[in-house]
Amino acid sequence: MPHPFVKLSHCLAWVAMSLGLLTPTVQAGVIIDGTRQIYPQLRREITVRVSNDDQHAPRLIQAWLDKGDQHQRAELIDVPFSLSPPVFRLDAGKSQAMRLSYTKEPLPTDRESLFWLNVLEVPPSVAEFDPTVEEGGRNHLRFAFRIRTKVFFRPVNLPGKPEEAPAQLRWSLLRNAQGYALQVHNPSAYHITFNEVALSMGSHADAERLPFEEGMVVPGGILELPVRKGVKSIPAGAQVQFTYINDFGAFSLPQRAALQL
Repeated sequence: MPHPFVKLSHCLAWVAMSLGLLTPTVQAGVIIDGTRQIYPQLRREITVRVSNDDQHAPRLIQAWLDKGDQHQRAELIDVPFSLSPPVFRLDAGKSQAMRLSYTKEPLPTDRESLFWLNVLEVPPSVAEFDPTVEEGGRNHLRFAFRIRTKVFFRPVNLPGKPEEAPAQLRWSLLRNAQGYALQVHNPSAYHITFNEVALSMGSHADAERLPFEEGMVVPGGILELPVRKGVKSIPAGAQVQFTYINDFGAFSLPQRAALQL
């Protein structure tokens, strides 16, 4: 199935302003093909396509990878990948393919590794956006927009298949000082990202559902999802209902799993 498009919508603190009344000039216009990227170990490179759906103005694009710290400066990050081009102009209505290559530094071979692709768009100045206005002729505020998408590095010969991993999850209910927490253990070699997690509080179709925040559980890891405050008890026979996000960025069919004691 085709990859969905994701619009850049997260604002960063890159601001150009002058004294007086501030006028926002443009909205985010860059889209990236796919909500996640899978990098098979034996591939020489993968491509990620970025497009500018603004039909009137260009964008300046900067792209880089990080290991999970979104606040670390791009020039200080050391990852085993090269990305080309890292900076480029994206004209109105055009697209650009970025090439992502693994540089062969050692990574774990028994599980996936997770990296993050950052795509930062810097909108044009007022003069670029509206040629009839001189650069100094209008007070304005400009923002840069960034999106971070997951890049899963997938070694060869991992046990099982990614689509089999959700069935291996082990769910349990814990008591803690705050009340209850739903714990999920992932024994597989694959990351599992949840779109929705809930407890069904009975066996009937109209049984009460107790929702949780979405999250991701890493290979061999444990994720704890706190039960909302005010829940005094969980009935026997409660089941976990969840959906997850597959390699194509699509949501799975609803899954059910029993709580383990």
